[in-house]
Amino acid sequence: MEPIGSSGVDSERLRPWDRPTPVIIQRRARARERALAMASVVRVVVLLATDLLLLFVGHASVNLARGGDELARLSFTSPGFVPRGTFPRIEVITAIILGLAIFGNYRSGPRWRNVTTLLAGSSLGLSLVFWSRLWNGASVETIIAFLLLLGIVAAVLSAGRHVLYHAVQKISPSPIGVSRAIVLGSRASADQIAKSEAVSMNQRIAVVGKVITDSPLPKDCLGGLSDLVWILERHSIDSILIADQLHEDVLLDVLEVAEKTGCTAVIANPVFPFAGFVPTVIKRGHIPFVRLTRPSLRIPQLISKRAFDIVSASALLVLLAPLFIVIAIAIRVTSRGPVFYKHVRVGYAGKRFQMYKFRSMVRDAEKLRADLAERSIYTDQRVFKIPDDPRITSLGRFLRRSSLDELPQLLNVLEGDMSMVGPRPPLASEVELYEEHNYTRFDMKPGITGPWQVAGRNVVTNFDELIAMETEYLTDWSLLKDFSILLKTVPAVLSMKGAV
Repeated sequence: MEPIGSSGVDSERLRPWDRPTPVIIQRRARARERALAMASVVRVVVLLATDLLLLFVGHASVNLARGGDELARLSFTSPGFVPRGTFPRIEVITAIILGLAIFGNYRSGPRWRNVTTLLAGSSLGLSLVFWSRLWNGASVETIIAFLLLLGIVAAVLSAGRHVLYHAVQKISPSPIGVSRAIVLGSRASADQIAKSEAVSMNQRIAVVGKVITDSPLPKDCLGGLSDLVWILERHSIDSILIADQLHEDVLLDVLEVAEKTGCTAVIANPVFPFAGFVPTVIKRGHIPFVRLTRPSLRIPQLISKRAFDIVSASALLVLLAPLFIVIAIAIRVTSRGPVFYKHVRVGYAGKRFQMYKFRSMVRDAEKLRADLAERSIYTDQRVFKIPDDPRITSLGRFLRRSSLDELPQLLNVLEGDMSMVGPRPPLASEVELYEEHNYTRFDMKPGITGPWQVAGRNVVTNFDELIAMETEYLTDWSLLKDFSILLKTVPAVLSMKGAV
């Protein structure tokens, strides 16, 4: 192929697969840089405009409420807490915007609509303005008023971000952030990765085709390694899923092409079995190492998590005591049998314990399970759940869909067998079918709720995906993550998504 310019042909009029490789790389790199820069500018401008509008409206509403007699008793609007002149509009709005920026609420990714980071940013911003007043004149009224004001600001900003998110989804005909990907590797490995649930069922990845590294090339592939750059350009690819352990020189070439054309390269097939261990890249000097550890919590983390569990479970038991009484009476009136159902589950370190639930089934329900095994929504025998279970009572069906049958597990939390947040507690019969790497879930106490529940409960039907979610939770555990999952559990339960 002649160099551009020597033939007098305008490269702008050439088809993508007719251009030489350097031209394609340069065009894609420039286009990628412009797209990323423009996306960042548009994102920040839109988010900033939305926040400013909400904060200005909120400030005006506070001033209006403070002047109204009917709202004068509200501490955060009363002159006792915020006398005129001490709620400066410019200072407060600037401080909140600064707090949001510090906590990454204007970055790309899901953080910009994360309730936890919005609350943290709002807290920092308001604290910058009212710190002196809170420190010098702290009282129960001022603290409650500050927390109430903080909650309102965070709720308004969060509502605005979610409205904006859904508006963008309506405007955009395709899902936000969908990657056009190719799978690169040998024919067998590429087929395996392309058909795996992690890729085929992922709504954020659209696999356009396969690039095969061995020969002869099959008819259903896009081409071979020598065609990679043209394939990326012709099909507007932005992600490369590497399905094989490539030779070092070949892998380096693929990564170089991916970097220069603005594509994301992901190794979809590990080069060795982890068997429940999680790899972490660490640096010693200038040399990178891969550290392999089985996820677990250390002593300080276990202590803080246990304290969080005791406080949360105790508070909820006191608050929900009237609801316990109502449900207990309803169960006794509508069906014969005990109010509570006890069942042996496997928990932390393989310890067996009796898990409590409100009874939602008829008597002798366990004896009928074997006859219903074929109707389970899970093909994997390590998990069992069937829709329209005939063993469930009419009241029990409501208790299950609303997850109210899980409330007695607060007693398990106080007894120390369970946690507020953690993996799903399996049956002993399910554990007998586990493979070695599945035992990762026993490195932490099982929870009333967890990553599986907030992901939509029975919407996630692949057992290996469930284990991966729990392993990721355990690897990156923090009290803030537990609190976030508890907050997400409320809308997940209210929507009854994935409940059967």
